[in-house]
Amino acid sequence: MAVVAAAFLTPLLTASPAPAASAASAASAASAASAASARPADGAGKPADCRPALQVLASLPGSGASQVKGLGPKALAVGASRGLPVYWTGTRVHRVPLPAGFTGGEVAAVNAQGLMAGSLNGPGGAAAFSFHSGARTVTLLPEGAHAADVNDRGLIVGDAVKDGALIGLEWEGARIHRRLTPPAGYSLRSVTAINDAGQIAGSGEAFKDEDSWSAGLFWSARRDTAAVPLQRYWPSGVPYDYWYPRDIDRAGRIVGTHDFTRLDTRTPTQWLPPYATENEPGLLGERTSGTFEAISPTTHVSVGTAMDSHMVGPFPPETAPPEQAQIWPGTGPLLALPRLSPEGASQAYAVSDDQRVGGSAADAASTSRAVVWTCALRQAYRP
Repeated sequence: MAVVAAAFLTPLLTASPAPAASAASAASAASAASAASARPADGAGKPADCRPALQVLASLPGSGASQVKGLGPKALAVGASRGLPVYWTGTRVHRVPLPAGFTGGEVAAVNAQGLMAGSLNGPGGAAAFSFHSGARTVTLLPEGAHAADVNDRGLIVGDAVKDGALIGLEWEGARIHRRLTPPAGYSLRSVTAINDAGQIAGSGEAFKDEDSWSAGLFWSARRDTAAVPLQRYWPSGVPYDYWYPRDIDRAGRIVGTHDFTRLDTRTPTQWLPPYATENEPGLLGERTSGTFEAISPTTHVSVGTAMDSHMVGPFPPETAPPEQAQIWPGTGPLLALPRLSPEGASQAYAVSDDQRVGGSAADAASTSRAVVWTCALRQAYRP
């Protein structure tokens, strides 16, 4: 296995944590950020050798956005740049080699050994792949269209379309390890995450008459067990309610988003074993919507993006502030992460046990750049 030995090529750009504000407000924000890092939840560690900063990673030539979707060992990060799958060592960007006929894609995840998984786009449609840094070619995964996550045992999960329906797949190496079916009464909507115990999260959709709703889904590591819905409302579910689990940590904690489409609102959501109910820890400041996209493997830190809905909330759509990356230590309020530019949108997609957060942030020219926040809880603040 090729493991990236990443040198930290780190020109660091530390952004101001808040828009122009009074000295009292700035002091309050700094105090809140300090308090958040001083009392990490459930053992959220404080790395001894890190420095709070907002790192801007290099982009491929051309135009278009870049974003970090996963974080590996040391300074390894993965994602997409200018529509192409890439990985970074420090701030240096590297292309993932495309097979003949493929034109783009992204790396969705990377494990502790540097094994990457993602999806490619081509004239024949999407294809799931795995890749080790330094390899000459990617490995296309059988039947797969999208690969969403990889655990430290090398198991990869994702989905594909077969006979007009979405099917879930788990791969081991270059072979299908098992097929992931939804519970009776549901069709599959997504397979999104796997932890090192082999537990898997995704979502399914149910229909009754003209209404539809969804539930988060959980597959145990045992191959002979069926998926369990995280919301047990079927067949009397709540129309227009959709739940989208996005990530699962080693203890089985699942994070994601509750999307109430009737009001166009989204809420960060957490499910804890034995998954009898879900917990929604609130929203960032006065924002009216938000998501969770990832949870750290063992320290219970979750990240996502805060925003405002188009139909409710204190801000009309045309005056709503841009999206902002957010972080939650596991208890207390959600906290904001600094922007790259004062009016630039930002999003968070990945978080590691050493408090690195990966995502994207718009620079002063409104270009979305791939970024990593280091010592994230130490620079987070209450808006």
